[in-house]
Amino acid sequence: MINKLRSLLNDPELDYKSKSFVLLSVIALVGLFLAMISGILLGQALVANISVFVEFVLFTAIFLWAIYRNGMQKAMIIIAFFLVFVFLPAAFFTSGGAAGGTPVWFAFTTLYIVMTLSGKPKAVFLGLNLVTVVVCWGIGYLHPGTITEFTRKEAFFDSFFTLLIVGTVITALVSYQELLFRRENDRVRSQKKEIEDLNHQQSRFFSSMSHELRTPINAILGFNEVILRQDDASDEIVNDAGNIQSAGKMLLSLVNDILDLSKLEAGRMDIIPVEYNVAEMMSEIVNMILLQAKGKGLSFDVDIDPNTPTVLIGDEIRIRQVIINLLNNAVKYTEKGYVGIRLGTEKIENNLVRMTISVADTGIGIKDEVLPTLFDAFARMDQEKNRNIEGTGLGLSIVKQLVDLMDGHISVDSLYGLGTTFTVILPQGVADHTKMGSINVLDQAAKKNTYRSMFTAPEAEILIVDDSKTNLLVERKLLAETKVIIDTAASGSEALELTFKNRYDVIFMDHLMPEMDGIECLERIRSQEGGMCRDVPALVLTANAGAENAELYREAGFEDRLSKPISGRELEEALIKYLSQEKVIRSS
Repeated sequence: MINKLRSLLNDPELDYKSKSFVLLSVIALVGLFLAMISGILLGQALVANISVFVEFVLFTAIFLWAIYRNGMQKAMIIIAFFLVFVFLPAAFFTSGGAAGGTPVWFAFTTLYIVMTLSGKPKAVFLGLNLVTVVVCWGIGYLHPGTITEFTRKEAFFDSFFTLLIVGTVITALVSYQELLFRRENDRVRSQKKEIEDLNHQQSRFFSSMSHELRTPINAILGFNEVILRQDDASDEIVNDAGNIQSAGKMLLSLVNDILDLSKLEAGRMDIIPVEYNVAEMMSEIVNMILLQAKGKGLSFDVDIDPNTPTVLIGDEIRIRQVIINLLNNAVKYTEKGYVGIRLGTEKIENNLVRMTISVADTGIGIKDEVLPTLFDAFARMDQEKNRNIEGTGLGLSIVKQLVDLMDGHISVDSLYGLGTTFTVILPQGVADHTKMGSINVLDQAAKKNTYRSMFTAPEAEILIVDDSKTNLLVERKLLAETKVIIDTAASGSEALELTFKNRYDVIFMDHLMPEMDGIECLERIRSQEGGMCRDVPALVLTANAGAENAELYREAGFEDRLSKPISGRELEEALIKYLSQEKVIRSS
């Protein structure tokens, strides 16, 4: 029996009220047993002793039934009824009325009801208990002959034992509650540690996954860019390479969504405002989406307000992500008609504008009942109808969270079966108030790009360190037209050998490498006794270029960072910035 009670009190699956019922019932039974013994020893009236004995037997029977027949919820109600309508009135009239220990048992009953019942039953029995008290005291006062009076000695002893019993009940209950709180705090601390450990593991996993995924994407997009640069490439090759480029960028966008969701959920996403050219950003976005739209036979409308400032200040990467996700969805859920994007700005103050981006389509639309959960992660609208449409269900959730982080607002207007319009409003700084004027982004996107390097620097020498020989080859090819002298190293130790013997103008360093990572390698280059590159500008090439790593790279001594996959234009811009201008011959 004792083991059974101990297991119940320690059962994590048992709710607090059930545990309170077990504890209160055990102590009450012990109290009734002691009251029965003390009544016999004190020579109380036979009717009082019989009353206590009957109450003890009934209480024990109900309690055992509850414990062994799994009837606790019903037993709580039955015992509450028993206490209010049997035990208390019987004890009051057979054990000295208000002069004995019964008033304390009334208090115990109130405690029992509060600790074991909930909702409507609790309110009902608290009311009934109050009524019983009023009726008993009223009858006892008006008709004293109905009460079996105690002698002075009996009254003192009965009240003493009752106070002792109920006091023990309260002490035990409070002590047990404190024990439960300690256990709960220990459990919460343990779970918190597990969650923190899990978050660390998740961060390491996503960091590793980011590196592993971006490395081959870097090679795909890099070699593809080399193909697109070839003047003698046929239109068919250029068209195929364009499709590869579009698909590669969409793959990168999907990878970013997965990684960014983890960052958003962990609260580790930062917004980094930079200056960006609106026309260039929109041209690149349209270039990504245009092939998809044409592939489905959709018209693609782009309307940019000519009064839009040329250069704005905001998190260009996140704005791109928002627009691309919305356009992807528009193309995905539209089978005929058009997809369109509108962009305009409204002046708020001198160097601040409100940028409005609207993405519209003539697709399937959204049902009204879906709208409340539209921005939930992994939500897919109208799944039965769209079961053949691919997607993770992450896009709109990430869009909403990114817009909120940028202090913006997103709204949706949709008619089911006719189409949908998403509108994003973002505050942006203004770096160049020159109006953009009329431009045709679609024409720019459709034109074949003729590559021309931004500069040449035949006297400049750079070192590229990367454990991927494929990436080294890509980066060498992307910089071939600049005529820069390029040395490569496939490991940190190889890089140290080269920097000891040679003086370079710039070092590009991969971060995650086996044996010696880029941070450790740079530290050793900076402290290399007799080394030739202790003060050479170093730029980290990383697949983990999130804002949370910016401080890490800065503290490690890197002057700048480039995020994989890296384009030839980004490499050239970095070199122009850090090469001695005497060695740079800019293209006219």
